[in-house]
Amino acid sequence: MTTGIPSFIQVFFYDGKFHKLFLVLFSFLLYVNTLGHEFVLDDGIVITENKFVKSGISGIPNILTKDSFYGFFKKEGKEKLVAGGRYRPMSLIFFAILYQLFGEDSQIFHFFSILAYGLLGLIIYSTLKSLLKNYDPSFGMPLAFVTSLIFIAHPIHTECVANIKGLDEILALLFSMLSFYFSLRYFDSQKLTDLLFSGALLLFGLLSKENAISYVFIIPCASYLIYNQKNKSLFWLSASLCLATIIFVIMRSNILGFNPFSTVSKELMNNPFLKYQNGIATPMDFGEKFGIIGYTLYEYIRLLFFPHPLTHDYYPKQIPTLGLWSIQSILCYLCYSMILFYAWIKRNINPEITISALCFMLPLGLVSNILFPIGTNMGERFLFMPSLGFSIFISYLLFKYFRLKLNIIFYILCPLILGYAIATFVRNPAWHDNETLFKTDAKTSVNSAKIHNGIAGILLEKVPEMKDTAAIRSITNIAKKELDIALKIHPLYMEANLQLGNVYFFNKNYDEAILQYNKVLKSLPEDEDAFKNLQYALREKGRQIAMLTGNVPLAKDYLKQSLGMNPDDVEATMLMGIAEGSTGNTEEAIKYFQKVLVKEPKNAQAYFNLGITYKNANQITKSDSFFNQAFILDSKIYEKNGADKK
Repeated sequence: MTTGIPSFIQVFFYDGKFHKLFLVLFSFLLYVNTLGHEFVLDDGIVITENKFVKSGISGIPNILTKDSFYGFFKKEGKEKLVAGGRYRPMSLIFFAILYQLFGEDSQIFHFFSILAYGLLGLIIYSTLKSLLKNYDPSFGMPLAFVTSLIFIAHPIHTECVANIKGLDEILALLFSMLSFYFSLRYFDSQKLTDLLFSGALLLFGLLSKENAISYVFIIPCASYLIYNQKNKSLFWLSASLCLATIIFVIMRSNILGFNPFSTVSKELMNNPFLKYQNGIATPMDFGEKFGIIGYTLYEYIRLLFFPHPLTHDYYPKQIPTLGLWSIQSILCYLCYSMILFYAWIKRNINPEITISALCFMLPLGLVSNILFPIGTNMGERFLFMPSLGFSIFISYLLFKYFRLKLNIIFYILCPLILGYAIATFVRNPAWHDNETLFKTDAKTSVNSAKIHNGIAGILLEKVPEMKDTAAIRSITNIAKKELDIALKIHPLYMEANLQLGNVYFFNKNYDEAILQYNKVLKSLPEDEDAFKNLQYALREKGRQIAMLTGNVPLAKDYLKQSLGMNPDDVEATMLMGIAEGSTGNTEEAIKYFQKVLVKEPKNAQAYFNLGITYKNANQITKSDSFFNQAFILDSKIYEKNGADKK
């Protein structure tokens, strides 16, 4: 310890038990206000609408042998809408176990998300303390603690902790750091078990998220530069980590195929480096693409130093197309070049700088869109793993320039951590539910087509349960305004066109709804929602024509189109029976009503309609029989049809 400073500061920097307890408690205090939150955003993909996760433990074999999105889409091919597919079974296995034990309880899932985050803080602390114990005994422990504290407090992590789906990021770094920890143990013990643990844990990290592959390089480099390992032990460790990577690549390739990045999406929401010319999607040129990449890399650095405002949505066109020679792009590429250059020249003198640069640059490079497309411009979750490098660097600077003045470090650190903590705690409520998140972040992501479409979707989900026509019109008008903004940003956004069709449908403007659904199907013939909704719109248009104009032949044309798309639609079948009966086609009407009863043997309305049909045909005995059967099934059937029971 250092003399001449207050005892509480001595405890703060050098008491290992205090460090561990504080990191765990601090993690819970930061995120305790998420415990009452619902499932949000992509939680549906990995939990609430994932059939394998909802199968509990019995779903684990399918989780291990399918694309991570397969359990959500439930159809071959749709899970690979994003280039490369996704194979991240570890977090889904964890979710399946929780689902088996506790069911669909969001509070439990949030609790374990915070618990995993606190555990990660402990592992980062223990690993860095072990790494630095021989290199710098005086400041190894406090530097490890300050790094862990900055990392835990940083507001950029709210997306990964407050959004349960972000557990894949937490687990990837947690297992990577555990692999690092056992690597250091192996150097000290020379035990085969520690070597095997190191490789196995890195494999678990890779199975959590692919960016754990960064630690195949980070661990040996840190071991060489800081832990002074230059013998055969380093070779065997590197071999163990490489073997884990090879096993992962084989597993991933076996599930997703050997050429996972061959297919690039033609939809802007899954490929932000497209531009539309005369309605045709074409790739951006080199300058446009790397101008956007430069801007996002600039934003990543800005968010680490000044994490405000935060948003979950950086989809097109929230990131401006400024070109390669914009100020932000030039500053970005100069800054990153300086980081690499400085890390190289300081590798032997100040290896902490080199390691912090590697921890920052390697995982960020994987999600930068430089090596391969990741399906979006950027995301705060992509800074989760790189932010450890930032935390190491800031801690190193504090101890580098105030080495013998721990009290100064303490008083600099306190407002920094307090500011981060307040920003984190204030940001968390935005993640309460989808509606809160979308409406909050729309104030920041004003140029994102996706978030405006998302707000419309949340609003339209409420409509089917509403009965008040005025209320329906009010909420659909708001949704339409959001969709108009989305389509102004991205005119060929088919999901927005689909939802615009829904707006017209709910307002009974079936002609416009049909136009919108057909527009979607022209562009995306395989779109199941557009197909289904078009069928409903045709059916309701037929009903509307018959009721308002009495033009039964025209109504039948729409109903036939609807039934042609879905012959099993009971409602359309019933309407066709009514249409045929109203024009005296008794036999055809009877056939349609009987088809309804084949599908729904206890459909009281079909029996009632058969009774009316036979009554109109003067077959009173049959008519009474069907009326009686309808009454047995539903005693209020006459009241519902405005008729008197005779």
